[in-house]
Amino acid sequence: MSNPVCLVTGSSSGIGAAVVDHFARHGYDIVINYNSGQDRAEAIAGRLRQEHGVRAICIGANLAERDESFRLVDEAVAHYGRLDVAISNSGVANYLKDEQTGELIRHRFHECPPEHLDREMARVLDLNLMGAYRFGQRSLKHMIDFASAQRQAGEEPSHRSLLFITSVSDVAPEATRIPYGVSKAGLNHAVIGAAFEGGPHNITTNALRPGVVDTPLTSRPSGITDPETGDEFTVAETYGLMAEGGSQALPWIAEPGDIAVAAYAFTQIPYMTGQLVAVDGGFTLAGGFPNRELFLNEGLRRRQRD
Repeated sequence: MSNPVCLVTGSSSGIGAAVVDHFARHGYDIVINYNSGQDRAEAIAGRLRQEHGVRAICIGANLAERDESFRLVDEAVAHYGRLDVAISNSGVANYLKDEQTGELIRHRFHECPPEHLDREMARVLDLNLMGAYRFGQRSLKHMIDFASAQRQAGEEPSHRSLLFITSVSDVAPEATRIPYGVSKAGLNHAVIGAAFEGGPHNITTNALRPGVVDTPLTSRPSGITDPETGDEFTVAETYGLMAEGGSQALPWIAEPGDIAVAAYAFTQIPYMTGQLVAVDGGFTLAGGFPNRELFLNEGLRRRQRD
C-alpha cells in the first residue's frame, strides 16, 4: 500500500516548509508548491527523500492566477493517484512598495486613497482568499471522488482532511493591515461550507489560525523604531517584545515548527470539523484577563498623562 499524500501550498519556505517536513517525518509522501522559490523547493524535496525515505515532488504554481490552483491539485493527484491531506498555506501581506523608494507604503483604515486600496485588496484577495478558495474547492472534489470510489467498492471512506492556515488577523485587526484581515476572515465561511460538504464522505475541514510567527513574511519592517538605537524593528521583533511585555499568555512568538505540529495534529482528528482554531500563544484570549495587571497599570498611566 502506498504512503498517504500531503499537498501544501506555499511550502518552499516558512510555515509551509516546516509543515511538509513534519508530515514527511510521519511517513507522508509530499507535494511541495512554490511560486518563485523553485531552488528552495527542490532542495527541500531532496532533503525529505534522503532523511525520511518518502517521495516528494515540486509543482510551481502562482495561486493568485485563476486556473493555477486547479492545475496544482490535478497534477498532484495525477502523480500520486491519491490525496489524503491538502493544506492551504500560501499568503501575502497587503503592503505595497513605493515605486521610487522601494519602501513599504502604509495607510490607516480611514486614510487609504481609493486607488491604493484597490491595489492592496487585489493583492490579498487574489491569493489569500480566491487562491485558497479554489485550492480547497478542487481538493475537496478529488477527495469526494476518492471516497465515492471506495463506497462503490464496498469500503468505508478513509479519513481525509482539508486544512486552511489562515490568521488571527480575522479578529485582531491592525490599522494598516485591514485588507489582510479581510482576506483571511473571508476564508472562515469557506471552511464551514466545506465541512458540511465533506462530512458525509469522512472528510474533515478546519482552519488553523496562527498568531505572529517568525517567518520571512514577518521579517519585513514594522514601522516601529527602537527608541535607543533608532533602528526599525521587524514585525516579528515587535510582536516578540509585545509578548515579553504581557500581550499574550505565552511570552514569546511562534516558530514555524510550532504551527507544523498543530497542522499535523488538526488533520489527524477524525471528529473535528468546521472549526476555526487559534494557535497564538494566547494572543486572542478574551478580555486579556491573564494580563490584567499590565493593562491596569497602562490605564493608570494614561489617566495620569491626560
